[in-house]
Amino acid sequence: SRVAGVAALVALLAADPAVAAEFAPAAWAKSAAGGVAGFFSSPEAKELYMYTLKTLISWGVPAVVVAAAVFAVVASSRKGKDAKDANRGAGGPFSFLGGGAAAAPSPFAVKRLNDKLDSYAYAFEGATVSPESAERAKARRAFDDKYAATLGKLTAAEREAVTKAAEKWAREDASLRRKMAAAARRMRAQAVAKAGKKGGNAGGDADAEADAALEEAFPFLDLDEAEDLEERAAARARAGEADTLGADTSDTENPSSDSDASGGGFSFPGSSPSSALAKLAAKRADAEAKYVAAVAATLPAHKRGRLSKLLSDPRVSPGWEGNRDSLALPAERMARRDKKHVFVLNFFGDVQASQAAGLREEVTAVLRQAKTKRGDEVVLVLNTGGGTVTGYGLAAAQLTRLRDAGIKLTVCVEQVAASGGYMMACCADRLVASPFAVLGSIGVISEIPNLYERLKKEGIEFQTVTAGKFKRTLTPTKKIDPKDVEKSKADIEDVLVLFKTFVASQRPGLDIDAVATGETWFGADALKRGLCDELRTTDDVLLDMLKEGAEIFSVKYKPQRGGPAALLAGGGEDAGAFETVNAARGGGWNAIRALALGVAAFAGAAGGGAA
Repeated sequence: SRVAGVAALVALLAADPAVAAEFAPAAWAKSAAGGVAGFFSSPEAKELYMYTLKTLISWGVPAVVVAAAVFAVVASSRKGKDAKDANRGAGGPFSFLGGGAAAAPSPFAVKRLNDKLDSYAYAFEGATVSPESAERAKARRAFDDKYAATLGKLTAAEREAVTKAAEKWAREDASLRRKMAAAARRMRAQAVAKAGKKGGNAGGDADAEADAALEEAFPFLDLDEAEDLEERAAARARAGEADTLGADTSDTENPSSDSDASGGGFSFPGSSPSSALAKLAAKRADAEAKYVAAVAATLPAHKRGRLSKLLSDPRVSPGWEGNRDSLALPAERMARRDKKHVFVLNFFGDVQASQAAGLREEVTAVLRQAKTKRGDEVVLVLNTGGGTVTGYGLAAAQLTRLRDAGIKLTVCVEQVAASGGYMMACCADRLVASPFAVLGSIGVISEIPNLYERLKKEGIEFQTVTAGKFKRTLTPTKKIDPKDVEKSKADIEDVLVLFKTFVASQRPGLDIDAVATGETWFGADALKRGLCDELRTTDDVLLDMLKEGAEIFSVKYKPQRGGPAALLAGGGEDAGAFETVNAARGGGWNAIRALALGVAAFAGAAGGGAA
């Protein structure tokens, strides 16, 4: 039956061309296209299109924002990932979401200013002498610093053992050094004698061999590299002393040695001067090795390892070959920890005294580190024109903490210390100002615009409801009342009394009534009125302290910046200085969860409106 039906259809299409045209593929495609176009032009299709577009926008825009935020979090959390090996991988791959398990970085930037000032000397030495000389001096200083860190803190027993070993080595090395000098003089004398003989050229090969042996034994005799002028002068003096000893000098370890009559110096029996020098050099090297071994034996294991690394450093200064104690530490390096420490703080204040937050942390850190027995001091570099009473009152209170703790405070005013700035400056034990710095402005000011009349013309009236007679005195929108003006005047007078009392208590010798007029004075006039103690720059103050042998450190509180990662972890500049990382754990997940819920709520509301 199916075959018969198909055959009947084929016969119909063959008999009627009009019917056949309707069943052609082209006709079907044209009909389908017309149907689709008609659907999209219908009101129902337009409504469906607008709903889809709104839904995409309501979900797509928040999704892009979330993706950007997550990307920023990942990027900021990976920044500086390889800064320290100790923090690598801490907390797992998703540690950025919960604060991680790594220790929080220190918010303080502490720099040794002695190094910076020393770099000036290196720069000038490189320009005036030679770059190589400056590099050698810098390398030697760096090595000495490492050495002091290795052996600087020894017990009494360790110090005694090191001292005994050093004294024993010094005696042995001095004896061997005198004998080497005598052998060298003998060699030089023989060289002159050979040159005067007939056929002097015949001994050329022997002289060359002697020179080669000497060069092999003393590859270090590059005086420009190994010794400075002072050390060479000392070596010559020692050589002159050895000359006076002459043939009486003998080797305590080799009693069989004798003197050479022609040379007047030491030599091993049956040996040439060059071979004698080589043997003496070997003995000096061996004596130094025994000395180093004796010192190392007194040290704990961890110090021995550090000492071994330092002695193998290619930057090491010459030891016996340079007539030096390879383990000797400069006295200034050994005593660095016992020298007076000077901590330099900076306060460049704004009207709100917002820098007081950082000053608080810096003062707290200094108080935990400074030692009164060591004579530690604080130098505050101050530049501010003052501002709010409360802000600068807090900043001044931070400085009084130093004086209360017995830490000497020097305040250096570079340009201006006026009003609240002088409230801070007067807390100093020593107040130094540059010659053209501005000081003073001991007074109080309060000003506020009043828009009452203008608003009244515009038909705008503000209602201020208060409980208390003087809850609100002068405001921008309230009609000026003489009683309010009188009250405000009395308030700022009271503040001035507090200001004057504070300054007078900090500087008892100051004629407070004469200077508390709101006026300012430049350096020389301020000095005459007792507003400062001396006229100098900050640089002079620090250089004087450097000459006195002080260790100078700059201290700056630099909290971690907010950034996307800190924002999601709950960190930032508002976090306390002593807040631990654990307090912020989970903050990242909570923030992303809240953000996702907010996006979902927004999308739901937008989608519902479209529907």
